[in-house]
Formats: sequence, C-alpha cells, structure tokens
Amino acid sequence: MSGSSLLSRPPVLRRFAIETLPREAWKNGGGWTRTVASREQQGRLRWRVSVADIGAAGPFSRFEGMDRTAVMVQGGALGLIGQHQAWRFDGPGSYAQFPGELDLQCEAPQQPTQLWNVMVQRGQAQADLLIADEDTVSLPSAPDLLALVLRGRFELALPGAEPLLLLPGEGLQLQDLATPGSLVARAADSLLLLTVLR
Repeated sequence: MSGSSLLSRPPVLRRFAIETLPREAWKNGGGWTRTVASREQQGRLRWRVSVADIGAAGPFSRFEGMDRTAVMVQGGALGLIGQHQAWRFDGPGSYAQFPGELDLQCEAPQQPTQLWNVMVQRGQAQADLLIADEDTVSLPSAPDLLALVLRGRFELALPGAEPLLLLPGEGLQLQDLATPGSLVARAADSLLLLTVLR
C-alpha cells in the first residue's frame, strides 16, 4: 500500500478486550485461542494475531512458512522447548521468536497464561513489535497497527478522535494510520505492546 493511499482516507479504529473475543480451538486441538485480527491475500493467510490461553503442558501447533512471535500477556514462568532450542517467559512483555515449522512443546505454566501470538507469511509480510514502558509511545504510520495494554493504563491521543482510556487486556486496532498519534501512560509502571504489520 502506497503512502499516498494511506493519506487519502482517515484511519479505521477498533477497540477490543481480550476477554470478550470469541474462543476457538487450536489447530492441534490442544488449547484455545482468540483471534484479534488477520489479513488474507488472494485467499492465503498473510498475517494473523491472536491470544492463546495456556493452562497445561502440550505441543504447539505447527504453521509451515510462517514466522512467529509470542509475547506473554499475563501469567508466571513458562517454558517453550524445541529439539535444539528453548525459550523462557518470565512475566508480561517477555517474548520468543521462532519459525512456525518447529516442533515445540510447552511446559505446564505456573498459573493460567496468555500469549500474544503473531504469525506472518515468510517473505510476504512483516511484523515489528515494541514493548514499551515510556510515558508516551508514538504510533507510526502503517497499514495495520495493534496496541495492547499489558500493565497500567494508556490513553489514545489522535487528532480528530476522542481520548480513549485503555486498561490491562484492552487494545486498539488502527488501519491506514497516516497522521501522528500516541498512547500516553496514565498510571505508574505502565507497559504497552505495539505490533506494526506491513
């Protein structure tokens, strides 16, 4: 999408809360996921962002040709184990990046856990993630942008839009954002997850 097309129309804004998103079974049937947003191109998945609910040990689903990033939204210590690699999540904002083809086993979490799961078609789409604890987080121009509050409170500051306060587990999807905007922390020790998809 060209910059001129981004400038030609106002951004589309959608607010969401993780707990109100419909649940669906994992591809391998071993758990539950909640789709936040996705895009297809010519009938093929380009990218998908979801939240996985993890309450027990078991295998992760495989996704051929996809690059994945998982970020802990809530929960305690959690291990993700492959044949030659391992990742540890130790609290909100901890993350792992890995190819979707890997055979991975998830250890039993210390408490019910949620992971922000980003999948992009390798070579066809790109996801940039920022985990920020700054007082003000700038929103870059992008075709698709997802923001999720991990801790504290953030308020949307966007020209032409009413101020919008977000609590933990709440987020925004912004499409075709071309004008400068920001999310401003409204509580101490706030933490924001920003996902930019192109």
